[in-house]
Amino acid sequence: MPTSAESPGREPVALLPVLMHVQANLDGDLSLSRLAALAGRSPTHFQRLFKRRVGETPRSYVERLRLEQAALRLWLLRTTVLDVALAVGYDSHETFTRAFRRRFGVLPKRIREEGIAALGLAASGREDHAAGGGEAGYSLSATRIVELEPLHLASIRHVGPYEEVTGDLFAELQEWADRRLVAHGPLMGIGHDAPGVTPADRLRFDAAVRIDGPLPSEDRVAYQELRLGRCAMTTHVGGYATLPHAYARLFQRILAMPKMRPLGTPAVEMYHERRIDVSLRFNHTDIYLPVAAKSRA
Repeated sequence: MPTSAESPGREPVALLPVLMHVQANLDGDLSLSRLAALAGRSPTHFQRLFKRRVGETPRSYVERLRLEQAALRLWLLRTTVLDVALAVGYDSHETFTRAFRRRFGVLPKRIREEGIAALGLAASGREDHAAGGGEAGYSLSATRIVELEPLHLASIRHVGPYEEVTGDLFAELQEWADRRLVAHGPLMGIGHDAPGVTPADRLRFDAAVRIDGPLPSEDRVAYQELRLGRCAMTTHVGGYATLPHAYARLFQRILAMPKMRPLGTPAVEMYHERRIDVSLRFNHTDIYLPVAAKSRA
């Protein structure tokens, strides 16, 4: 089922600045009145517009994103349930726990316990730092820790399964950027959600390109600022269809690092090719996954 009544797989441009604000401020004020003010609409009109075009009420959309981000953090980070609850905008352990159980059918502490067990098992396994994956149709460079500077981006959003993203999305963005002579650097892809946590028809993916600074959203192109900071960077060589398998290997590599831990999403891809052709089997893609230093025990 498409999430937008206007176009399957695409979120409506009129609401994209609000949606970008939501994803960047999950711990902030995302009340109906606040979001309506950002959109320049009355709360009643905004709620009706949002539900019709996104397929969820503003409240359910915000709560879903908060809980999905919380589930990923609980699984990846060795932190308390309360810390995770506060980080995604809940003001108490009890309120968060009730909402989490409604959404996932289990208590937050169970996800946390499963994550600690699984990550401990993965981190204790043998890590292959050499280029690998050839048996799966791709190769990976060594992984290194880098700082990714804040980026101003123009982007077009796809909502739905990641495997349904096509070269047409990037071609549309490239055509827009070429007309305006505003693009700098490679084409990029940004995956905001984790498959298996977020339903496939709600996964958010942005085709993006770097620009000099903020621009007003127009047509189907929206502005966003990406602040990723410290990342684990690896170059993937192979077909785009092999990326999901590569991501599993990359998370395993990060878990084996003695001083770093993975933070989850967003996952950022920078493509060496100027034109994205999903049929090609020999592409170079730099993958950036956010990480943080492990706290001392």
